[in-house]
Amino acid sequence: MTALIKEAEAALERLDIARARDLWAQIYDIERSTVGICQLGQLDRRLGRWVDAVVELTRCVQEMRPPATPRERRLYETRHADLAAARLEVAQLHVFTPAGAAPVLVDGRLVDESGQVYVAPGQHEITTMLPDGRKVRSMVHVTARESRVVLLSAEPASVRSVAPLKATLAGAPVRPASPPAPWLLYTGSAASGVFLVSGIVLHILASTEDSVLREEMCKPGSAENPKLVEDLHAVEVQQHISTAALVAGTALGAATVAIAVLPRGAQIRASAAGAEVWFSW
Repeated sequence: MTALIKEAEAALERLDIARARDLWAQIYDIERSTVGICQLGQLDRRLGRWVDAVVELTRCVQEMRPPATPRERRLYETRHADLAAARLEVAQLHVFTPAGAAPVLVDGRLVDESGQVYVAPGQHEITTMLPDGRKVRSMVHVTARESRVVLLSAEPASVRSVAPLKATLAGAPVRPASPPAPWLLYTGSAASGVFLVSGIVLHILASTEDSVLREEMCKPGSAENPKLVEDLHAVEVQQHISTAALVAGTALGAATVAIAVLPRGAQIRASAAGAEVWFSW
């Protein structure tokens, strides 16, 4: 294997990237090391084999140990930068199938149990076999940097030919989602603000009163005063209420933002073969 590594390094020095890639593939077949998968990812990126590069560089950064020296830190950051650059050239599919459907293929390539697969921009065929022997097939078209969810349906209509599905999924215009009603956004924002302001005010009042009561408790003979103990308990309840108000205000504000943003940034396509939800990262 040492001879193969030297030959691969020599090929890289003379800029014979394809030869260097073939040699590193042989090296990786012999010993599946982190160095080998990282080299393959870098070489495939230079060759423009973006899908392979993303898969390999993803495994590379997952397997790399945390950097302990400045050199290892630079190498670690370089690998992550290479992965980020490669991801800009591909799309990602998340395929969901009915229970018991297998295998799942994208352009004849087997998809693992996660249902996630990187693909080149363009049109792709997704197929799977249902437990009753029926074959489900769908065509999707993606662009670089898209991440799309594909839901394959078990309904009888899902076994239609590829051509109608292609026209439905790839060619039909998609009506953009209508923006949410203004009153809904105003109401959500106002309610969120009321909760947050109330929570902050209650928290300040409770903290101030808690400090005063604890100073009083430090005085001689005050520890056994039932009125002070009762007041401290009331302050604790008030603090819990203020925390709940802050949490509720934050959650309501986040929900309002999601309602305002997601309908413009996401699209849903329905068809005889299921549905797709897609967005760009």
